[in-house]
Amino acid sequence: MFNTKIPLYSIMILLSLVANIIVVIYVSKKFSFTKEEIIGALIYENIGIIAGAKILTYIQNYHQYGTFDFLSLGLSAYGGVVGAIICLIIFSFQFKKSLKDMLFTFMPTIPLMYAIGKIGCFLVGCCHGIEYNGLGSVVYKYSSIAPKNVSLFPVQLVETIVFILIFIYMINKIVKNKFTWNILGINFILCGASKFILDFLRISHINVIISLNQIISLVFVFIGFFIIIFNKKIRGNV
Repeated sequence: MFNTKIPLYSIMILLSLVANIIVVIYVSKKFSFTKEEIIGALIYENIGIIAGAKILTYIQNYHQYGTFDFLSLGLSAYGGVVGAIICLIIFSFQFKKSLKDMLFTFMPTIPLMYAIGKIGCFLVGCCHGIEYNGLGSVVYKYSSIAPKNVSLFPVQLVETIVFILIFIYMINKIVKNKFTWNILGINFILCGASKFILDFLRISHINVIISLNQIISLVFVFIGFFIIIFNKKIRGNV
């Protein structure tokens, strides 16, 4: 969007990771974690985010990249989330920490990270929207990714707004000590459903019945409902 050599996308990704650290440190105070445990879990999580994001990017675009070059690969949001969850589960079992507390501490900030990352996408033109001439349309003149001088739907900004609202809902439950398995399930459902719907507004969805992102979105929705239903059954048997 801007004619600049400043790495805007990288800056926003870095800011998303910093925001994650700040929120996790705040939320962790409500659980029985030591400072060392949170630092260790953050290291595991960030390794999972970066590795997962790059691996899924390669899977989605293997025909474009050819060989697996870790440094040159882009970052898939869903890959980052899946990688983070896997690494947090590993950390939980390796150091015998409560998986529930681990997920309750780290999952609420995922929507915020995604929202900030989407600002980076908007600034450089990646993950851009369909052609659109209505209110709020954007035109890229300097992007090496988005088509130049074409009016596009600002889907990245819509995603940012939606996921910030999801984050506000999650963190509000944390602050009020009302974050439960049901709320975690709702988190999965809201994120998955939002991604599924908004993917239709991406240019990459043209001529595609259902994208890999949407398939993963449906899996997230399923996981969310599973968490809610399973939690109700457990509580009903107590």
